[in-house]
Amino acid sequence: MNQEGARRLDQDWRTASSVIGDRRLLVDMTFVTDVDEQGRELITRWHRDGARLIANSKASRALAESIVSERSLNEDDGPASDRTWHPFRASFLGSAITLLVLAMVMFSV
Repeated sequence: MNQEGARRLDQDWRTASSVIGDRRLLVDMTFVTDVDEQGRELITRWHRDGARLIANSKASRALAESIVSERSLNEDDGPASDRTWHPFRASFLGSAITLLVLAMVMFSV
């Protein structure tokens, strides 16, 4: 995700969030291979604001962990089953619209 991709993704999320309300943002990083500084800032801000990161591969998890410190990943106030690294299939049902919008944006970058 480069600077232009981060800018477009942020704008797309702002547009989508005005329609879907207070649903929690899910960021599927499973197929993300590289993130520049602006992308890191965006993901860090989203995570700080309560977004759940999904990383279903070793490489994507390592990338996500390099963006968000291990300490902040473990500070989730929710129950043990509500961890930041939530399996895709379990989190998809509750936020299908959000995930679909983000996936379309990510694949268009």
